[in-house]
Amino acid sequence: MLPAFFRLIGNLFFREIVIEGRENLPSHGPAILALNHPNDLLDPLLTLFLSPPLRLRHIAKASLFRIPVVGGILRRMRAIPVLRRQEAPGPVDYAPFFDACVDALADGETVVIFPEGGSYERAFLGPLKTGAARLHFLARAKGIDAPIIPVGINYEEGSIFRSSVLLLAAQPVSGDRLASLYASDPAEAVRELTAEVQRVLGEHVFQAESYQDRELIVLLERICHESGPGGQWAERYRRLEAFKERVSVMRQCCPGRIRRLRRQVARYRRLSRIAGTRTGQTPWTPGEDLLGALGSLAAWTGWVFNWVPYRIVRWLVERRRIPRTDIATMKIAWSLLVFPPAYLAEAILVGTALGWPAALLFGAGILPLTWLTLRYFEWHETLGIRPDAPHAFFGGRWSRHTERRLRRLRERIVREVDRLPAEAGASPAP
Repeated sequence: MLPAFFRLIGNLFFREIVIEGRENLPSHGPAILALNHPNDLLDPLLTLFLSPPLRLRHIAKASLFRIPVVGGILRRMRAIPVLRRQEAPGPVDYAPFFDACVDALADGETVVIFPEGGSYERAFLGPLKTGAARLHFLARAKGIDAPIIPVGINYEEGSIFRSSVLLLAAQPVSGDRLASLYASDPAEAVRELTAEVQRVLGEHVFQAESYQDRELIVLLERICHESGPGGQWAERYRRLEAFKERVSVMRQCCPGRIRRLRRQVARYRRLSRIAGTRTGQTPWTPGEDLLGALGSLAAWTGWVFNWVPYRIVRWLVERRRIPRTDIATMKIAWSLLVFPPAYLAEAILVGTALGWPAALLFGAGILPLTWLTLRYFEWHETLGIRPDAPHAFFGGRWSRHTERRLRRLRERIVREVDRLPAEAGASPAP
């Protein structure tokens, strides 16, 4: 039940969850999944989309098991606790932990490990701990072939509701070539295997020097290719490396230009939000006009019923500074606490005003209505339109003047990117 519930949460939080490289995942255990860890408790949730057929056993820090609700969930999920050295009052004996992991592999299960050792607020892959490599060799010593499979988690915008995420499963990494070295120098063999896992995992994770650079690169790709929020994230991901290279070169050779570019991109983003449209908008067909008219009333009704709990959750998350890695987790946690009582209160209001049959109808229909509302606005976004609130239809929001301003600003941004001096070593614009 719990895995199905968490997969439902994942499908609600993300617009799309794309998994590539499934052919590199075994049809059954034993195996060791090694993933980057950019988003706290959301990352383990995503691994559930790799299963079945894999039977997953997550490794979780021991301190989480002491949190009442979280600890109960981890025990139900049969997670394996690990006491991290920085949290221990003295020396740590990892033998019981590794014994538990090897026993899980011996039972044909898949151990999920985040070898960075924690979720840190950085836009790049941190140095990996040696746990995955040590576990691999310990399993081999007992005749268990458990390859390490690096899996890169790549969020479009990890803290934004209804964004996208791409999971890239790499080919398995094996310690076969290091078997003889492990017999003579186990520590060196573990270090070499860890370095190999770091290299392969790094090739399947989009990295930047800072979150500021990462946001700029993603926005540049979106602007230059006019790939709005409805665009396929997996396709867009392929183009990010070229923009990353150009931003890196621009930072080194002409910092003044990159500051100007940041200002232009920020202005473009603000104008896009105000205008609710983007250049290159796809014309509506008569069928889309009819569908939009039929769905509009229901969608805006759902928007009204969800606006208050949504704003409450947003306020609860933003009222104090929390690490970027925790934002999505806090949004989900507060949503689970806020939305059910909010719906109950709204049902009581509907029942008081219109009678209890109407309240029962509201209770039966609010979740499908909410889902329809989400899909309706996302459908608008794929057409190039982003209505943020009912007043979106008023105040000259669709003015040709605003469209022209956006178009001109986009052209300046594209020229700025393309003007990077060839001698600086940047690749051509993708």
